[in-house]
Order: sequence, then C-alpha cells, then structure tokens
Amino acid sequence: MNNSVGRIETDPLFMALTRPTMLIGVTFLWIGLEGMISMMVFINTSSFKSMFIVIIPMHLVGYLACSNEPRFVELFIIWGKFFPKCVNRGFHGNTSSYDPY
Repeated sequence: MNNSVGRIETDPLFMALTRPTMLIGVTFLWIGLEGMISMMVFINTSSFKSMFIVIIPMHLVGYLACSNEPRFVELFIIWGKFFPKCVNRGFHGNTSSYDPY
C-alpha cells in the first residue's frame, strides 16, 4: 500500500517564496516593534544598558516564535481584531462604551 495517500506534497521553493522577509531570524514587523519598545525604554531611562536588557530577551522571544510560525505577529494582530475590546462588555449590553450603537 502507498504511504503517500492523503498527504499534501509541498515544494521547498514554494515554501521559501511564501515566507515573510526575515532579518536576524525575526520578521521586519517584529524588528520594528523591538525598535520602538527599546527606544521608549532608552528615552525613559537614558541608559543604553537598560535598552539592551530589554531588546535581547525580546529578540529571543521573537526568534523562538518566528522559528515555529513566521507570521505570528500578523496572526496575533488579526486575533486582536476579533477579541472583545472591553472586559466588562456584559454589563453594558455586550457593547463597548465607545460603540456607536
């Protein structure tokens, strides 16, 4: 009996062409997020040391997440669009206070 019945065959070239652009193992969106957060830390503390204390663990988390799913940031953004906006929506007729209806 053939073992490849029911399996989808993928081409490595197709997989490489559909991956997002990566830099140092993480996507450009994650690099931008790292840059913004590390600059905020630097501006608030005026210390390069504290900036690197934040950016190195953040990059490692992004590297591990991107090694599993390269588009995890985009998926998280899409998930956030459908997540309830307000924790106490049940008290206000299942709407947020800034909803027009």
